[in-house]
Amino acid sequence: MRRIAIIALVLALSVSIAPHAVAETTVSVDSSEYISGSRFDVEIKISGVEELDTGQFCLLFDPNVLNVTDVEAGSVDDKDVTIGGWELVRYHTTQGIAIIEVVFNIPGSDVASGSGSLATIAFEVTGEDGNCSSLNITKPDTLPITKFKNGKLWDGEGEEISTVWVNSNVCIGEPPADAQKARVTVFVKNRDDDSLDVELHIDGNFTKSKKVSKDKKEDFSSYPLDVGTHEFKIRWYDPDTDEWYEKHEEHSVSGTTALTLMTDEHTEEDNKIGASVYVKNMDDDTLDVYLYLDSVYKKYKSVSSGSVGDYGEYEFEIDENSLHLFKIEWLDPDTGINYEQITREHITGETAVTLYIDNHTAPEEIPTAVPTAFASPASTPGLTLTPAQTAEMHTNPNPNPNLLSDTQPAESYAGDCAMEPEIGAVCTLVAFVAVLFVLMQIRRI
Repeated sequence: MRRIAIIALVLALSVSIAPHAVAETTVSVDSSEYISGSRFDVEIKISGVEELDTGQFCLLFDPNVLNVTDVEAGSVDDKDVTIGGWELVRYHTTQGIAIIEVVFNIPGSDVASGSGSLATIAFEVTGEDGNCSSLNITKPDTLPITKFKNGKLWDGEGEEISTVWVNSNVCIGEPPADAQKARVTVFVKNRDDDSLDVELHIDGNFTKSKKVSKDKKEDFSSYPLDVGTHEFKIRWYDPDTDEWYEKHEEHSVSGTTALTLMTDEHTEEDNKIGASVYVKNMDDDTLDVYLYLDSVYKKYKSVSSGSVGDYGEYEFEIDENSLHLFKIEWLDPDTGINYEQITREHITGETAVTLYIDNHTAPEEIPTAVPTAFASPASTPGLTLTPAQTAEMHTNPNPNPNLLSDTQPAESYAGDCAMEPEIGAVCTLVAFVAVLFVLMQIRRI
């Protein structure tokens, strides 16, 4: 029952925790990869957010290709987003760097959860066909830009919301024939307590290997893929368990998409084989109980009546025989007898083993024979009753109807034959007295 209860608890916690483990706030730049007109919009999308209150972001683009004309507010969780202000900075035109900074909030005391749009930025095309521009919502490490601020979100309590920010890019003109593909940016987040070397495979093909520090997320680059469903696999080696692990996920992709794949946490205990041992005392006395495991003494505990003694956990090597012997010994004060209970269990993982102490009571007292008017064997010199004979005095299956009571000893019912020697002696004595009486009377005459 304990094992079932533990499994039920683990399943219940898994159901309640799993959605929060995989849900992650993502802000992405949603734009067509190719623009053929003179104007177009770029939507700043958000997904998986909880209790959003305020935020800000910067978007970097090439002013030689694009120019911002307006910023419109979006909505999240059917709640309007208010644009607190926006500013356009042409940082370095010759290097193709311009920045727009946007500040926004959910008005009033409301907060927003779920998915939606933070803002829509209107652009006009200033470049020529074939020109391309990045649409970076994160700061490029290679550019010395001091006025670019990485985006941040805050909840209603003023706490920063952990967020993944996904960039995009756009080109002017008609796309080439082979450009009708989705572009997928893959991130890998390491939830283990060790740094891991993680391999990324897409549709069964190895693409990249990268070291991901514990609790960190790494960008595994962007990949052009056909629109539709694709298989993504990550594979890694865990030094704690000395095992290789892999996870497979299928995702439907279109347009510009960002995916986050997560490793699982594995510890040394995941590779452990062992048993938790418990002793249930069903006797009416507190007992001193000794535990032996595979005939080796392990532990002593005093276990009170009706309670369960926890004898701790015991580990086994993986290459050992899985069948193990568990034995308990105890002395019962009622009977003065040493008892033991033995059970054998196959241990192939983490198991709970419970041994039970049976109830033992003192033997019933031997009843005493009821005295009668007749002589009993117990009063006969030289005769000693055994307990069985004494008990036999209380019940006679074949009572002699000539006797007054059926509670007398069985030996009293021997019959006339058993009394014949005594009757003969009496008769002889009576006859002798009678003869003497007759002789005395004759002499008197």
